[in-house]
Amino acid sequence: MILVSNQKLVYLGPPGTFTHAAIDLMTVPWNGEIVAEKEVSDVVFAVESGSADAGLVPLENSVEGDVLSTLDELIFRSAQCFINEEIVVPISFVLAVPSSTKNAEVKKILTHPHAAAQCKEFIKLNKLEVEFTASTADACRIVAERKEAGLGAIAASKGADTFGLFVKQTRLEDFAGGKTRMALISRNLSSPTGHDKTTLVITPVADRNGLLSDILNCFAKRDIGLTAISSRPLKTRLGEYTFLVSARGHIGEPTLQSAIMDVSSIGAAVKVLGSYPMNPEISSARVGESLPPGSVTADVLKEWVGRLVKAATEVPR
Repeated sequence: MILVSNQKLVYLGPPGTFTHAAIDLMTVPWNGEIVAEKEVSDVVFAVESGSADAGLVPLENSVEGDVLSTLDELIFRSAQCFINEEIVVPISFVLAVPSSTKNAEVKKILTHPHAAAQCKEFIKLNKLEVEFTASTADACRIVAERKEAGLGAIAASKGADTFGLFVKQTRLEDFAGGKTRMALISRNLSSPTGHDKTTLVITPVADRNGLLSDILNCFAKRDIGLTAISSRPLKTRLGEYTFLVSARGHIGEPTLQSAIMDVSSIGAAVKVLGSYPMNPEISSARVGESLPPGSVTADVLKEWVGRLVKAATEVPR
């Protein structure tokens, strides 16, 4: 994507959100017009229709997972939007209050439901009353307007700065090191950099056993690494899904093109959501360091399965 100074960028607002903060982390600084939109659908429509040159939307959170509203817009309602860059934003929440009431004990907080879900322990420990708002930035705006003693906002530090609030406490989140992956989208495909990944929407059109395995093998037999795979319901009938697959490489590379042609030939439709530079913070992830409780590895798997089967087949006396 080639940027010029008179271009327009839209992002999921309002000002003061983590998406707003992502603008400062873009690889190429944005010197054109910047406009906040109320919904993800508004951002995607503005880019798709040509009323904006680029858009910025949240794609994935390390705690809450995929941002489904964004995925559904890109998968089901957009035909000409491509991801050009993935921007990783550190997610950390602060307690923000008006400067005039900074010494008062906070008893009630305003925040977005997702922020509250990531700060459960802080809210529980301090026995705080919670009122939900449309965004964490809206929470800051309302707190700044009311100037009530005992009222605060759980939000991004960007929101506190935007509305002139005093940061009373930092790092409220239950899990430190949380991050959100933002997507910069436009109507143009990014040029290859030599260290890219391509995100595809693969929808089976045939119905046979082993089709998904065959689709994945189209990449494996060409030694193309997959960085992510997830599914979304087709919103038609139960059990019908489309698959979101991210593969190493650029759509312009012959090997990846060959894999996609192979996928199509065995009974699946393919949509390209973008080829874009891999973010090193994502490509260097180490899954083994954060296995869910109860997970077992190969060295103990056989014994573990044996215990489960034995327990399930024993008849209580």
